Amino acid sequence: MLEKMETKFDPEEVIEEFEMPTKDAEKVQKETLQKILKENGSTEYLKIWSLNGRTDHESFKAFVPFVIHKDLEPYIQRMAGGDTFPILTGKLITTISLRYL
Repeated sequence: MLEKMETKFDPEEVIEEFEMPTKDAEKVQKETLQKILKENGSTEYLKIWSLNGRTDHESFKAFVPFVIHKDLEPYIQRMAGGDTFPILTGKLITTISLRYL
């Protein structure tokens, strides 16, 4: 016969398990940004800001301004219009879904 296994709930273990992936969030964010910049360094948008192949977060913060959707709208419209040049992303955009709130 199968014996019922008792599992004791350990809140400290649950907290530790939850916190493990986020213990070094800054490092993960910097690595993610570096990967994005490597993949998209040849885009028209990043070339405008003269990153010149730099992929470190310090250069990104120093050269690329904070933007909102309105700032990117002309680029998005070009992509929606079928422009296949690497404008905002180095990957070919094949589908754009528009959602208005």
